[in-house]
Amino acid sequence: MPDILIAVLGLTGAGKTTFISKATGRNDLGIGHGLGSCTQDISSSRLEIDGKRVVLIDTPGFDDTTRSDGDILELIATHLAATYAQDQLLSGIILLQPISGNRVQGSERKRNRLFEKVCGPSAFSKVIIATTMWSDLRDESIGIERVEERRREADFWGRMVEDGATTVRHDNSYESARRIIRMVLANNSGPIVLQIQRELAQNDGRLAATSAGRQLGLDLREEVKALKAEIEKLKRSPDQGLRLEIQELREEMAEKNYEQERLSERRINLDTIQQYATAAGGMASLGAALIPLCTIL
Repeated sequence: MPDILIAVLGLTGAGKTTFISKATGRNDLGIGHGLGSCTQDISSSRLEIDGKRVVLIDTPGFDDTTRSDGDILELIATHLAATYAQDQLLSGIILLQPISGNRVQGSERKRNRLFEKVCGPSAFSKVIIATTMWSDLRDESIGIERVEERRREADFWGRMVEDGATTVRHDNSYESARRIIRMVLANNSGPIVLQIQRELAQNDGRLAATSAGRQLGLDLREEVKALKAEIEKLKRSPDQGLRLEIQELREEMAEKNYEQERLSERRINLDTIQQYATAAGGMASLGAALIPLCTIL
């Protein structure tokens, strides 16, 4: 029986590694505390549920404090291209979403749009949106209201829910994590090809040519536009003490412009990936273990 591959995605700090730790009963996984990502690369953990061999794929989160979203997207895209080349496809995706409100909603919207573009509408029915950090709420009713709001709004989960995504509460326990994985297994009608996997194959690995790459480019342009407007506003102020703040905004804008340039140059080397996939054929069933990403990136 082949392994059932399930990707665990979400913002940095959403609880991805903690979820996998709970599901597997392992305490040796690196778990971050705060907004810095503990998952620096793709990693995989095996477990067995109801006689089925499951592999949970832990991914670094967007909105990281140490790496750009472009870096994270390229890392995830490379892994997905590698497993696609080996015909090791996902059976489902668990998207962890903190409900405690520690995130700025604008950032959450952007990352949700990026996630949608990675998956594509045809994969939404294989997505489980698991809400986390309920214990951080003073009042449970606030969390319930936030879930309903996000389910309704297209820029949050609305489009995914409309196309078949399921929402569920994760209470940070072993039982809860296993229950969510069983939901994926119950919905497993076969492996899925994600939108970004198809688009990378169709566009010679050019990340900017994918829907996710275009979305990231649009987000970067919007951020640069907002920074420009804020700089002009501060420059009109008579307060000379704002010079340092203006300089910091200019530096941030320069970083965003640089990231736009890098995005246009990012390319997944599909030829190299195919060479590794061919050489590794038959060695193991898990694509994540066959191709060391550091040799491809």
